[in-house]
Amino acid sequence: MKIEKQIRNHIMKTVHTTVRVFRMNGELLDYHGDNRDDDAIVKDDDLWDTLLKQTKEEYPYIYQDFYPVYFITMRKEDHLYVIGPVSCDYTVNKTERNHTIGEYFSRKHHLQEVNRKISFCDIQTFAREGLLLFNVLHDKDMTLSQLLTYNYNTDLESAVKKELNQIYFRYQESEKLHNPYDQEVRELDSIREGNTENLIKAMDEEFEGEYATLSRDPLRSMKNLAIVSMALTCRAAIDGGMMPEEAFSLNDSYILRIDSAVNIMQIVAIGRKAKLEYAGLVHEKKMMRQNNRIIEEAKNLLFKQMHGKIIIRDIARELSITPEYLSSLFKKMEGIPISAYIFRKKIGLAENLLKYSNYSIEEISYYLGFCSQSHFGKHFKKINQMTPKKYREKFGVKEFFAD
Repeated sequence: MKIEKQIRNHIMKTVHTTVRVFRMNGELLDYHGDNRDDDAIVKDDDLWDTLLKQTKEEYPYIYQDFYPVYFITMRKEDHLYVIGPVSCDYTVNKTERNHTIGEYFSRKHHLQEVNRKISFCDIQTFAREGLLLFNVLHDKDMTLSQLLTYNYNTDLESAVKKELNQIYFRYQESEKLHNPYDQEVRELDSIREGNTENLIKAMDEEFEGEYATLSRDPLRSMKNLAIVSMALTCRAAIDGGMMPEEAFSLNDSYILRIDSAVNIMQIVAIGRKAKLEYAGLVHEKKMMRQNNRIIEEAKNLLFKQMHGKIIIRDIARELSITPEYLSSLFKKMEGIPISAYIFRKKIGLAENLLKYSNYSIEEISYYLGFCSQSHFGKHFKKINQMTPKKYREKFGVKEFFAD
């Protein structure tokens, strides 16, 4: 099929790797790529036999040659399609034997070109390109999720059960348990509440259990534990009121620092600092919400008393806080002193009365709680750059003042 060949050529150019078509007897029918005479599938009978045996017609097969090098294979009738190799981890440049990826690949598969270049492609993109060809060949619409399920679930389930039995046995032999769940809950609740004092107490608790082993490498295991803990911490902080994007960004930063740590004590210190920072930020958010509530309630009380003399001490008493705290909080949240806010609101009411009523300026000044007409005029002019009389002459609705 012409479209099928175009797709094979597209994959070769997109992923920068080889695409081959064989008969099941090993006959090479088509080849997209370089090094046709020095190809791993052709030169290495063991690799060919493995792919032939493992590949089924129902779904594409993702074959890990060695980490991080992969192939994708698929079957249709008596044809076998092989795509690869690609490296799916750009951070890995050498194997455990200290060979480069390309050198080890060539040695393993008896190739002449020693320093062969293996192109990089993330595993999801590689899988999607393989799916494109498979779906055309079989007229299907298999998804990436289905492909990964077919390839990994059976082996993964078996491996998990085997490992689980080993873990149970190990803990029974040592008579040790995991760290207590309720201690973890106390930490997360403290973060959720923004309570750094309780968080420190929870982190400093002693318990008989031990942390889980999440890698055979002790340093990697501790990093994995810290990353899991960071995920839980981040979500507890979001529950406590942090904006998700803010919390996730901070989480990413701490995880990168954990991943680059060089010893276990450094990981513990980073994790502890992260939890305390999250708890502190949650506390700030809660205080801000509480402060906003106090300010809104204060404004409502001020508005109700705007037509008379306002005593800040009385407003603070209504809110069950001190006058000093109310004044300080108002300045912090609104950017102006509470007295300036009161004068602005009173002058705003005075402007309306001057425009739309026939009350005298003296009556307006006393109505709004100013101690004298001159005191009222002073504050009015400070805000409007004109006297109340000039303001009424300029903006007042004339029908209110007609004889």
